[in-house]
Amino acid sequence: MRSRIFLPIVIALLATACGETPPPESQAEAEPALPEVRLVLISPHNTDIQKEYEAAYVKHHAARYGERVTFEWRDVGGGASSILSHLRNVYENSEQSGIDVVWGGGDFNFARMASEGILMPMELADDVAANIPATHGGLVLCDPDRLWCGSAMSGFGIFYNKQLLERLRLTPPTRWEDLGEPHFFDLVGLADPSQSGSAAASYAMIVQSEDTWQAGWAKLLGILANTKKFYAGAGDAAEALPSGEAAITTCIDFYGTNRMAKYPESLQYLSPRGQTAFNPDPIAILKNPPNPAVAQGFVDFVLSYEGQSLWALPVGADGGPERSALGRQPIRKDVYAERAGEMLGSIVNPYEAGQTMELDTALWNDSYGLLRHLVWAAAVRNVDFMKAAKERLIKTNNDPALVALFNRLPDNVATREAVAETNRMLADRKQRDIIVTDWVAYFRDQYEQVAEGTN
Repeated sequence: MRSRIFLPIVIALLATACGETPPPESQAEAEPALPEVRLVLISPHNTDIQKEYEAAYVKHHAARYGERVTFEWRDVGGGASSILSHLRNVYENSEQSGIDVVWGGGDFNFARMASEGILMPMELADDVAANIPATHGGLVLCDPDRLWCGSAMSGFGIFYNKQLLERLRLTPPTRWEDLGEPHFFDLVGLADPSQSGSAAASYAMIVQSEDTWQAGWAKLLGILANTKKFYAGAGDAAEALPSGEAAITTCIDFYGTNRMAKYPESLQYLSPRGQTAFNPDPIAILKNPPNPAVAQGFVDFVLSYEGQSLWALPVGADGGPERSALGRQPIRKDVYAERAGEMLGSIVNPYEAGQTMELDTALWNDSYGLLRHLVWAAAVRNVDFMKAAKERLIKTNNDPALVALFNRLPDNVATREAVAETNRMLADRKQRDIIVTDWVAYFRDQYEQVAEGTN
């Protein structure tokens, strides 16, 4: 203890002897550096999210635990699917991955990781359980065994160029069905669902916004037929809006809000009220993490009121991000209640009555993967034939007989029961190739009949 007191005095005397002014006591007796701990994460989240949560948690952890956290973000190339493949490969050959936390990428992949035993149970504070429901809108928000928990929510909605629509004197869309109206023909830019999971999810939402599978398909097909172009990814479709190449698209909420922040004068995103469900975007601790205590601490922070506020507040707001607005939907109820009026304009309260659609999870499970192939065959592969048929419908003022022909489904997906059976058959690659090839020919012939005005 004496040596620690004596040393600054010696330094001060030496400095005085050399004719220098001794430094202030606060500088001379600087606090010792905090011990460092490392947190290794793997995530498809963009760099804005990574930087904001890293900066916030470094401060939080230092204040609470007296340690400095060093973040290491593992990059395996690609998004959520690549991360899942990487973790599977690692755990097939080892009991450890060298990674503490996996964060983001949708509940489907996290359910797979949980079932395959590569996640470890988390401790969730009482206030987390009180503010994150077990289920909402028919979807599980937090795994009952606490192997994963939603850290944000992802909705799907309509994204449009409001300046372009104003110039065209068109009323902006507010509901999914608006995108299928004749005046939006050749103005909609959409993504190929065989290449974009978020596009596939938005199409599944559109189908479920109707009471029956058949009516949902008819609504979706009407929208698909208004497309100007199919893009490889949902991000590419969204990027077509600022240039005016397309006027409208469907997209996941944070694609829309992030781009809207860059072009606030021209772009607008909205979640159609009562026509979208909000999926959890989870966080989890991987099996045998290098630093389980720090991993749990980071999970605690992300799921806390403080951590959740970062998603939705503007830059500079009390408790908001420092550099970049993140534009994500928090998952905690109390954030919506206590920060109402302070959040970004694109954020909606999914817990508000009438905002969230009740999802038919059985239909979702049976049709999500199937729709990726069905839409590709009916629309992406047959885009010119489909658009010619839609033009004919517009010219005939939607002749009922031609509309019925246009909306007709192949027998193997014509009923809810047939959808479930065909979805099972698609798991076999040879069967899938045969089925999809038949669909391509079926829809092409059908569109040609509509375009010719025959039935």
